[in-house]
Amino acid sequence: MATAENHDGDLPLGEVIARAGLVAPNELYAALATARATGRRLGDVLLEQGLLGERDLARMVAGQEGLEFVDLGKLDLDQSAVDLLSERSSRRHRAISFRSAAAATFVAVADPTDSEGLDAIVAEIPGGVRFVVATAAEIDAALAEAFGEAPA
Repeated sequence: MATAENHDGDLPLGEVIARAGLVAPNELYAALATARATGRRLGDVLLEQGLLGERDLARMVAGQEGLEFVDLGKLDLDQSAVDLLSERSSRRHRAISFRSAAAATFVAVADPTDSEGLDAIVAEIPGGVRFVVATAAEIDAALAEAFGEAPA
């Protein structure tokens, strides 16, 4: 389990990214200004501007939230775990339950800061839930594998 010593939960995402040295300071400040001016999330601005890759962003957010980052594309989906979260909830919250263990069901999420979504997932899955972070693209691919392509 993550502790205060090994994650950056008290730091804003921009500071976490700056400390990691993933984006030049002047580009980061410009992206922060754009995010503030447009009311968008910093991560979305950095992705759109090509300053940060989706995998790096997911790793930074996972660290900030004290969660593990997983490479979902390299994991096999356990169908019994997948079945614990409805397709509707999985797609709505961009999440997939992929493995069950004795103490918890592992659920990969693209946005671990969506507390409403996390609460809804916990309410739907019996027993404990352990959240991990994966890229949105990997979750989308896992959702397509589990449920087929999303309706248009």
